[in-house]
Amino acid sequence: MILSKKDSNDVLDFIHSTVSCNSSESFTSLILKFKDIVPFDYATCLLRRTGSITQEEYYEGVNVNYPQEWVDLYISKQFNKIDPILAQNFTSFRIQYWPDTYKLHKPPNNFLSIAQSFGLEKGYTHGARNMNNTEASLFSLAGPTVEHDARTEKILQYTIPHLHQVLARASNTIPYHKKVFLTPREKEVLKWLSLGKTSWDVSVILGISEKTINFHVSSLMQKLDAVSRTHAVAIAFQLGLIGTG
Repeated sequence: MILSKKDSNDVLDFIHSTVSCNSSESFTSLILKFKDIVPFDYATCLLRRTGSITQEEYYEGVNVNYPQEWVDLYISKQFNKIDPILAQNFTSFRIQYWPDTYKLHKPPNNFLSIAQSFGLEKGYTHGARNMNNTEASLFSLAGPTVEHDARTEKILQYTIPHLHQVLARASNTIPYHKKVFLTPREKEVLKWLSLGKTSWDVSVILGISEKTINFHVSSLMQKLDAVSRTHAVAIAFQLGLIGTG
């Protein structure tokens, strides 16, 4: 018997607690509470939505406590294009123990070495989706304390479908539009653009090259679907990415 009576009771109590979770803040607390049942050091979650007409995909992430520097690197270096865990999750939605997936679909060595430097060499990933595949999720639990364990896998099989529902429900508390995720540096650049600063001005303020600032501006315009800098600032205000004061 993989789960003890206490395990079963703990899992049932946790599933019951998901019912009253309706916001991103309470969702984060819920994931951290999950550490009382299965061991992990870091957690992050991702929800993918697909438009019913255009089939365009939108992603909403909840970084519970992954190192922010790793998240920024993952985005800036576009590791999503080479990460086999991500690809396998949204293909099969089966439980993955990372070392096993890496043996079958080996990513570039630099990806693994950087992940290891953040203590992210081991982990479990599991996800779920709705019937029409218009909503799909990914949940990753990682860190040195995560071992290959049948008990953990059984608990994930029971709980992930419930966590998927919570994540989808919590995200619906925000008006549905394309979700935009900016790195801390992009947010800094956006703030100064909103104050009318040029790329040269911002480069002096932040102490980085004007070429790098222009790179961030280009990324901002792409993420915000903007045709100009002022358009990007206007969209950012509308989405609440920068304040009005």
